[in-house]
Amino acid sequence: MSSSVVQSIAFLLGGAGLFLLGMRFMSDGLQTIAGPTLKKLIGKATNHRILGVAVGFGVTCLVQSSAVTMAMVIGFVNAEMMLLQQAIGVIMGANIGTTITGWVLALNIDQYGLPLAGACALVYCFAKKERVKYTALAFLGVGLVFIGLFAMKGALSPFSGNPQLKEFLSVFQVDGMMNILVCVIVGFLLAAIMQSSTASLGVTIALAYQGLIGFETSAALVLGQNIGCTISSLMISIRASRHSKRAAFFHLFFNVFGVIWVTLLFSQCMSFMHWFLNAVFGIVNPDLLREVNGVVTAPYITIAIASFHTLFNLVNAIILLPFVGQITNFLEKMFTHKATKQKIVATKLDFPLIKSPFAAITQSTREMVRMGETIKTMMANLRRCFMKDDDSKRLREQIFADEERLDMVQTEVINFLTELLSTRVSQSIATDAERQLRMSDDLETASDYIAQLLKLDLRMGDHNVTYDETHQQNLLQLHDLTAELVDLVGGLILNSDNQALLLEIRNHGVRITQAVREFRSSHWNHLAEAHDEPLVSTTYTDMLGAYRKIKEHLVATAETIAAPTI
Repeated sequence: MSSSVVQSIAFLLGGAGLFLLGMRFMSDGLQTIAGPTLKKLIGKATNHRILGVAVGFGVTCLVQSSAVTMAMVIGFVNAEMMLLQQAIGVIMGANIGTTITGWVLALNIDQYGLPLAGACALVYCFAKKERVKYTALAFLGVGLVFIGLFAMKGALSPFSGNPQLKEFLSVFQVDGMMNILVCVIVGFLLAAIMQSSTASLGVTIALAYQGLIGFETSAALVLGQNIGCTISSLMISIRASRHSKRAAFFHLFFNVFGVIWVTLLFSQCMSFMHWFLNAVFGIVNPDLLREVNGVVTAPYITIAIASFHTLFNLVNAIILLPFVGQITNFLEKMFTHKATKQKIVATKLDFPLIKSPFAAITQSTREMVRMGETIKTMMANLRRCFMKDDDSKRLREQIFADEERLDMVQTEVINFLTELLSTRVSQSIATDAERQLRMSDDLETASDYIAQLLKLDLRMGDHNVTYDETHQQNLLQLHDLTAELVDLVGGLILNSDNQALLLEIRNHGVRITQAVREFRSSHWNHLAEAHDEPLVSTTYTDMLGAYRKIKEHLVATAETIAAPTI
């Protein structure tokens, strides 16, 4: 193998690496600066089919990665934050949105990649404001994408007139169904290995631009790349819920269905594409080669490939959109609930979702809501136990089970958020993660004191002693005050910007403290006049102290939620 061939292979691999790195930088930067917009878009994902497609398109345009969008969708479906029917529309939109990068590559401004990347790298290194810093990172990614594409084109340039290579690549000429399938398989393998349909599209564009493969071959490769990009979402869904598996399978189904009908009608589709390119862009022959300064290239084929990629996904979405309801029913029947022995997990957190910090922190926020709801349930069950409900035995078991589960939830949240913080995240995401770590600790500790209250009540029963009517009513009154505080804090978790609610929580906490002091003082006065069992007295004061501790941790949770962002 000659040194020139080795050098070309090295430049091709280096260009592909820079392209992938650029895509990562661009996606990370855009996710950070577009976080609030992403939150609003995801919130608009309703059962309205067209609106769901628009949301998927918008999110993917913002993050420039259908893989990240799919990770979000699977994570949200797994966490039951998004229904399958909503997810299907978003997935369709994501497939259309990912084609935008192809149009960026079609601008043919590779030569500006280096100055763009250099200037943005300087801004990224020295900028103080986070928004400016991550905007520079996004444009640094764009620059690296163009540098990578330029390097790949340059690496392939010496082979554009190589008869041996052209003879080898003639195997991929799509002059029959078998050759089309071979190209589809090659495209699939390329995208699966690179874990990016956009990066594999860049390689296809580089080959086509140098005239090494024609438009029809490029189109067949693009078909395979659309299937290859589904591998990452299928891998993410392996350990997720059956709902997530349904979403990931639809992503595969969407692309396989499109590839099947386009392959069967390949010659008709190519005829349409030639008409479309001529009518819209005035391109009569996308394979036309031109020689400039001794370099032979196909200047129009990049636009042709980008057009085919977009139209494939757009038409496929239009065909399937009317059948969203039927597809949903089919997927629900295909992935039914099966009772299998699985590792017990307390949360719906998806570790692969960490590649999208915004989606990860949104999912962990949902776990904070669930912790609050569990504590609310524990308080309601505890009151029924105090009232000697007929179902007290089951309720006691449920309270202890919930307390143990919240221990597991805290552990999983800590592991999840610690791993998230170990990656490159924005200051706002890092602040939210640190808040949630404190919140999970306070909420879990509050559940410990609820379980302690139940144990104290059981201790009274074991010794066949009870409180008098006054002490019983005092405890129930204090319990109800604390349960109201749980409701208020749960509302603040859902709406962290509600300053009026925060003030109400603080005032309510003061009322609980005053009630504890009042009940303790009246208890001491009672002891001066009566002779209660020592166990009754110590248990009563212990229960007052437990309610006060629950209050302190709930108020601490509220203060953590409302703490100003640095």
